[in-house]
Amino acid sequence: MDNLFRSEAKKIRIWFSKETITDPFEKTVALTDQNSVTIYALVTDLVTSQSQWKMPGVITNKAKEIMVEKKYRHALELSSKIKYEKDFYEGWRDNGKMQIREEGDYIRVYIYIKKVS
Repeated sequence: MDNLFRSEAKKIRIWFSKETITDPFEKTVALTDQNSVTIYALVTDLVTSQSQWKMPGVITNKAKEIMVEKKYRHALELSSKIKYEKDFYEGWRDNGKMQIREEGDYIRVYIYIKKVS
């Protein structure tokens, strides 16, 4: 697995955000982007039927599965957006918690582009 990771890994960038309460009565929050962190990940595409099965309740045309080293788990859980190539993705969260699968020294995360209707 380590050899595959070294030869096929692509660069992704992770952004963190800081929340600022703009109106405490309306409970509106503004997000301010912080600096990004670049890490390496194995990136695979998910077709629409796979994303409907693996991420129930998410409607999207573009979804990916990324596999990263376990040491980046906390960074992914705190991330506000993830950039791969030219597109910005967000991690699939259920009840506010990032859904992560551990596999040995690596973790799998599903990311998608939020479809605005």
